[in-house]
Amino acid sequence: MAIQKINDNIYALILIGTSGSISLALSVIYLYVRYHKKFLIQSAEIQKAELNHRQHVLNAIMQSQENERIRISKDIHDHIGSSLSNLRFMVSRIQHLTPDIPAIQSITEEYKTMIDRVIEDVRNISHSLSPSGLALWGFQESLEEFCENMSLSTGLVIQVTDYSCGILKQLPFDISLSLFRVMQELLSNTIKHASAQKVSIITNKENNYIMIQYSDDGKGTDADVFHSHGIGMYNIESRLSMIQAEYTMKSSAGAGFSFNIKLPQNSLNKTMLYG
Repeated sequence: MAIQKINDNIYALILIGTSGSISLALSVIYLYVRYHKKFLIQSAEIQKAELNHRQHVLNAIMQSQENERIRISKDIHDHIGSSLSNLRFMVSRIQHLTPDIPAIQSITEEYKTMIDRVIEDVRNISHSLSPSGLALWGFQESLEEFCENMSLSTGLVIQVTDYSCGILKQLPFDISLSLFRVMQELLSNTIKHASAQKVSIITNKENNYIMIQYSDDGKGTDADVFHSHGIGMYNIESRLSMIQAEYTMKSSAGAGFSFNIKLPQNSLNKTMLYG
């Protein structure tokens, strides 16, 4: 009986010890899981805060760039534009004072034509830096006007086709401006690097997304090379990131270039990024 009692006590101790070990292990596991969960939540909050901070910094940089563009555009329009207009008036005055001298009449007429071309170039540059019509007419009409001017100045055929049923006219100014700057950058890359003859820009609406398809028939390039162009691609990615738009890009040597933008339709309800 004594031996049996001792054995029972040993079994009880073993059971108690095992239960205690299991309880301790479970407590450790619980504490670890709780700590790990808390750590993940804190990490997520830190990452979110960092993303928000980067977004605020990016917005500030873009707004600073736009303010500087507006300032330069105003200086060009007010100072250079006015000076050219005054110069044209002076040439016209000389022409008016020498009606009987054919040589002066001829050369002053040439000067007036040259000045008119420069005035037009200055106007286009000013509008490119600060597209004033964007707030009045919206993205689509401003894009069409810009592409028409680019075609006239470069000889590049740019075809703009809209299947969006007018939805692009409802885009807030900040969204329109970001998309407009992206189109400017893409066209600039095509003109500088692609040796293209034709560019196609198609705007469309699919389900809950606004789609913009940009393509050229140029010599194409490797996608990694396009990414390595530096600040141009950085500006494109930054502006699309600001409006939460996705993009896909396809290009290869000799096969042209395409760049497709996918913008959520709920962007129509976004607040202004640029003050």
